[in-house]
Amino acid sequence: MSNRALFLGIAGAVLVVVGLLALWFPVYLSQYDQYGMQISCGRGFSANLSQAADANGDGLVAQCGTALLLRRIWAIPAAVLGWLILTGLIATWLHNAPKTQAVLDS
Repeated sequence: MSNRALFLGIAGAVLVVVGLLALWFPVYLSQYDQYGMQISCGRGFSANLSQAADANGDGLVAQCGTALLLRRIWAIPAAVLGWLILTGLIATWLHNAPKTQAVLDS
């Protein structure tokens, strides 16, 4: 395996990890509800707009939707790109692996 393939593999793995962690961490707005808690919009995987709806109604719900969309716009392509890089590297590594031949003694 060459240095280039090793660096591509590391970069692909980092992209996958960063993309999935970005989807896993919660998304917050910079505003607070009546109890002083920062308004949470859920995670990149699923939205939870109940706190935004209770705090101010439709205005914060729309902001939460936008915040979740922005997180998903860059996190999902990063994870997919990393996965494609890793899949391509594994496929070329398997395709170019040295073939072993059995020696038949007759």
